[in-house]
Amino acid sequence: MKKTTQCIVVKFPTLEEKIEAYGSVEEKALQSLGPMEQVFLKMAWFFENPKKADFDLALLYKNLDNDWLEWALELVTQFFREDTFLIQKPSLAIIKDGSDYLNQSQFAQYLTEQGLRYDRQKVNLYYERGKIPEPDLRVAGTKYWSKTTASKYLEQEKKHL
Repeated sequence: MKKTTQCIVVKFPTLEEKIEAYGSVEEKALQSLGPMEQVFLKMAWFFENPKKADFDLALLYKNLDNDWLEWALELVTQFFREDTFLIQKPSLAIIKDGSDYLNQSQFAQYLTEQGLRYDRQKVNLYYERGKIPEPDLRVAGTKYWSKTTASKYLEQEKKHL
């Protein structure tokens, strides 16, 4: 089973037995499911056998919204990155509130919350002087540091004090 399909099964355990139904009794497998579950089952069928199973993105538009739609799109990206390796050098990253990345202002706020006095300008100045590590990610010119990188920098700075 593909990694992406396993993610679907974790959220929808009842779909696991229906995944094998593609090509034989697929209509019967769909009958007992609601529209959202049908979308994820059809997506799993595609992930498991993309050469035979078709998946229509219009299903996402018609049947999913908010967090479910966002998760489905993340699954599609994960499938092409990790299960097919068709995206070998990913350049797209989705940064959202609550993610594991901090922009410059959030980095400064994190350091301040941990007892160091930093603001956005100080982070920028220290970065330009080479005192703050290189960002882990850049999106449209915006620098992002992982929480791990921020934590390591915090510990390094606390040792200097």
